[in-house]
Amino acid sequence: MIHEMVDIENTEAQLKRMCAQVGEHLYAKTDELNIGPLNEKEKSNLQVVLMMGGSGTRLLHRTGGRISKHMIEVGGQPISKFTIDLWQNGGFTDFCFLIDNTDMGESVQTFYDGVFSGGIRNSYSVEPKKMGSGGAIKYAIERGVIRSSFINHFPDDAIVNYPNFAEDLAKIFVAAMKVGYQAVIVCTPGMLYPYGEVIDEDGKVVDFVEKPFIARDSNTGVFAISEKAFNLIKELDITGDPVKIERTVLKTLAQAGKVFKVLLPTEYWIPVNDEPNFQKFEMIINGK
Repeated sequence: MIHEMVDIENTEAQLKRMCAQVGEHLYAKTDELNIGPLNEKEKSNLQVVLMMGGSGTRLLHRTGGRISKHMIEVGGQPISKFTIDLWQNGGFTDFCFLIDNTDMGESVQTFYDGVFSGGIRNSYSVEPKKMGSGGAIKYAIERGVIRSSFINHFPDDAIVNYPNFAEDLAKIFVAAMKVGYQAVIVCTPGMLYPYGEVIDEDGKVVDFVEKPFIARDSNTGVFAISEKAFNLIKELDITGDPVKIERTVLKTLAQAGKVFKVLLPTEYWIPVNDEPNFQKFEMIINGK
């Protein structure tokens, strides 16, 4: 079972034994989907949404508060470019950037306005204030920037060593929508707990475990939402505090049985949102 794993390097072997394989490195606990190749219309109808309005406080020492954390360079290009390349190399051509009205947001638009060419569409939704993931998506839909079913990928949630990830996930999303699902969420089967665990028996310490593997399906920040769910999104109240999409729309859809979960082996995901993970990502990119 998954809880028997002791590190993050062997999760795929466990998933292969326990789940149905629905992509090169994607797994599900059911084989109900009829997953086939995407045609060009299906691919062109999917937008790729890149949420880039976060403050990046854990990487402030690298951004200086002047640029978005997604624009920190690794191997000569911004972190976010690796994620965008993943989707662009998969044949996707419609990119939507959700940014804020700060210098950090401006750093994103300034860079990406000069990057795309040859049939690539890039559009921007600029939040007037911090709205949270749900608020940012609602704001973009209301302004026509998000126009169709989409796949959201926080660019600092890096997918590594998996070139076919974009097309594999899109195939699953299209297949899931055909049988009535309105969202697909990508999870890992667990992750390393960042602290040491103290093991006790009746209050007496018997062991110390350094950074144990916690076997709980964890959100990678990559999810897809069907246009059929847009009415739920439009109902969100964004006049007050920031609104999370996971705690509102995705939760409502999950309670209605409308969310399909796929599992990505933990070793293919790096949340590049703090210094240790930044250095891990940097080592992979630089081939060390």
